[in-house]
Amino acid sequence: MTNILEALINIVENKDYEIKEYTKGGNRAQNMGEALEEYIFDAFSNSFKIEDNDERRAKHQEVFSFLGSKNKIPDAILKNGDALEVKKATSESSIQLNSSYPKHTLKATDTRIKASALTCEDVKWEEKEMLYSFGYIPKGGKHLKSIWFVYGRILCDLQEVYEEIINNIKGSLDDDYDGNELGGASGVDSLKITTLRVRGMWVIKHPQKVFSKLVKDWGKNDFEVKALIPKNIFDNFPQNSKDRLNESVLNMEEIEVTDPTNRAKTIDCVFIYYK
Repeated sequence: MTNILEALINIVENKDYEIKEYTKGGNRAQNMGEALEEYIFDAFSNSFKIEDNDERRAKHQEVFSFLGSKNKIPDAILKNGDALEVKKATSESSIQLNSSYPKHTLKATDTRIKASALTCEDVKWEEKEMLYSFGYIPKGGKHLKSIWFVYGRILCDLQEVYEEIINNIKGSLDDDYDGNELGGASGVDSLKITTLRVRGMWVIKHPQKVFSKLVKDWGKNDFEVKALIPKNIFDNFPQNSKDRLNESVLNMEEIEVTDPTNRAKTIDCVFIYYK
């Protein structure tokens, strides 16, 4: 079973940070966001060097129990492992999460999960760790300048915090509105022919900003990969993955970060990086 440690090692051993536009089902990836997803899938599957797309897809299927769709979460689920969400950015200031609010963990009760993701494993799951992957590709380019892997429980607050905001917005709008957005107001003008539709666009600060103290003296580099992993999750990874990590060019530090659910507490983490 693969994990984030294996993905990190595969990335630095690959040494090719050019994002390639693979084809999917005979169609070329429509944008760099989709191409970045394929890069991340290759990292977990160790399939960077495979040129045949059918063979690459078969490798992905060996390690993923679910490979998502464009408008639903998550982007992928590792077999009996983490849920994965991949986001591309052209800067390291903020990340658009679109209509899906930040996930501390991924719960099966989330209405934005694709139905097939709930039944992708032999045993029905109720909660998954959410692992975010944020790739920075400068506008107009194809070179991956940096990538952050961050677990949701290090970056995001609890589900009820975001849902309270949504419910407050819905409560202030038209109770009779029927739609998939946050809410709306029907018949807002004299002729009752205009409807206001309110859609959510969630934006979160990039980890480069949130955890700036970790990288404040780094200067400019051609490529950087960084991962923040809760210590209790890291401790449960297979020993052979930890041995590979120790033998690789990746650096590792044990640190503390502020608990996003309670600023009075900290979370013990492992910071893994290469530059």
